[in-house]
Amino acid sequence: MFTGITPVYCQKGMQLVKKVYGNTAGMKKAELELLQGIYSLQVNKNGIIPLEAAQLLAAVSGNSRRELAVLIDRRGNVVYVGAGDADTAQLQGQGRRRGEYRLSGLRCIHTHPSGSGLLSPADYAAISAMRLDAMVALGVRDGKIEEAYIACPEPREGSPEHAFQTFGPMSAEEMADFPLLPLLRDIETKIKPPVAHETSEHRESEKAVLAGIESMESLEELARLAETAGAAPAAKVLQQKSRPDAAFFIGRGKVKELALLRQNLSAELVIFDEELTPTQIRNLQNAAGCRIIDRTALILDIFARRARTREGKLQVELAQLNYLLPRLTGIGTELSRLGGGIGTRGPGETKLETDRRHIRRRIEELNRDLEQVRRHRKKQRQNRRESSMPVVALVGYTNAGKSTLLNALTGAQVFTANQMFATLDPTTRRLQLPDNQEALLTDTVGFIRKLPHHLVAAFRATLEEVGEADLLLHVADASHDRFAEQIEAVESVLKELGAREKNTLLVLNKIDRPVDRQALEDFKISCRRQVAEVSARTGTGLEELKQLIARHIGRPQRKLKGWLPHGRADLVARLYRHGVVYDVKYTEEGIWLEAAAGDPLWSAVAPLLKAPL
Repeated sequence: MFTGITPVYCQKGMQLVKKVYGNTAGMKKAELELLQGIYSLQVNKNGIIPLEAAQLLAAVSGNSRRELAVLIDRRGNVVYVGAGDADTAQLQGQGRRRGEYRLSGLRCIHTHPSGSGLLSPADYAAISAMRLDAMVALGVRDGKIEEAYIACPEPREGSPEHAFQTFGPMSAEEMADFPLLPLLRDIETKIKPPVAHETSEHRESEKAVLAGIESMESLEELARLAETAGAAPAAKVLQQKSRPDAAFFIGRGKVKELALLRQNLSAELVIFDEELTPTQIRNLQNAAGCRIIDRTALILDIFARRARTREGKLQVELAQLNYLLPRLTGIGTELSRLGGGIGTRGPGETKLETDRRHIRRRIEELNRDLEQVRRHRKKQRQNRRESSMPVVALVGYTNAGKSTLLNALTGAQVFTANQMFATLDPTTRRLQLPDNQEALLTDTVGFIRKLPHHLVAAFRATLEEVGEADLLLHVADASHDRFAEQIEAVESVLKELGAREKNTLLVLNKIDRPVDRQALEDFKISCRRQVAEVSARTGTGLEELKQLIARHIGRPQRKLKGWLPHGRADLVARLYRHGVVYDVKYTEEGIWLEAAAGDPLWSAVAPLLKAPL
């Protein structure tokens, strides 16, 4: 059977790399030389493999107790020779693409040291994953071929999926003389493109295997993130480890199981629930034979899809580049050229260093652009302070209903969806409160457990709104069975932003859904804070929430009494918006005013008042 399969065509320039790939540790030098000699064979295009070459594979496989694999193209060239262990053989390297609705033009011949030539489910999965012309299994015992089986794809009418036609058991001689090319011509004439809408759906949803070491609940959240990014979670693999393995994260043995599962499911990628090191990503890709991404890369991909404004796109690009920079792989830092000076001149930069230089330059440009954004936001906040307009910021776990609550309170029409990170760009709207008070309500990016530090750094300009707000509305999903843990995760991020001790009102949203009332009451008792229960969807509790907001943002106010000049009616309007107006009369002497206001507005009005006689 196979693990770690990706399409292969190992060439360097125009020269074929004659190397035995895979697990060659412990193999004898003579065995490796024999296997390398297979590259020199010229195979009959109409056949499978020369009998002598098949017998050589069987002899080396029986002696070393390893599975061996060979890939041959339709011209009869051997393009790959690989070795595995007693149960699996790896195929890895560069992809070789032909037409999307054609086979790859490669046939695979591999050995089964167990003696049985029956093809395993992983072997059949490999045919689909690599679009192989044929998969041949040689049952080997005591270094000799006992039996052979050949499997080829068999297209289904009106479906992009393939069934399989299997031939065997047969002798080694029958296998070597099997007429493959006429069969392949017949197969490819039957392969038809699927219906257009099916093709689009298939491309949008990549089948993924999820892996982690923390808990199944964490993998459930990872599955929702994967679905938001357009992937289709096919399986979850949980490894119980106290800490990650330095080389393979979930351990070498578990990776083998993961690779076999991925192959059987024909999954295209594996997503890990933690941030991986560059070494771990490289090792896992080699072992699993597919793309490997971690939780951070997944969240960055979602953010890239959601960013709409120029500021949001700048922030996402900066986070992506900071994540990518240490993960560029190549020969190493010993070939880096810093540019200019004695000892750095020569034939030119390596491609790797050129990429790094370009990324560093782009990061500098993005930081300059975001610094301008930061200065602009600082100016906006200064203007708000001068106008005495209090600012309320919505914070909370992603998909807790912050944007829906913003729409319900202010009449905004921000996009909402039952998805993680449905909205990314911050939105500010005017909020009308009781007693003619007004405030600005700002929606911020949603938080999540293990929020990537690249995002926190890149979104510094946006998240500063949280630190400068007069009141935080911490919105939590009361219907979630782990809402307390989500609240704790948000507070952890607030602590990182230096906003943990700010004036905060906890808002338990979605109470119109089924909730664990006992758990909710126990939490309200234990948290020892004022809690508002609302449903942004139905409007339940919103008026009470507005009253609580008004009380929490109430500022010490000073009395104003006297006549304003006739030409300063604008100050009366400001007092209606940001203060409390008790009486207003328009007289010949001026505008009679009795009111109260906070310090900034009081300082603007008081010097213009003419005291009553």
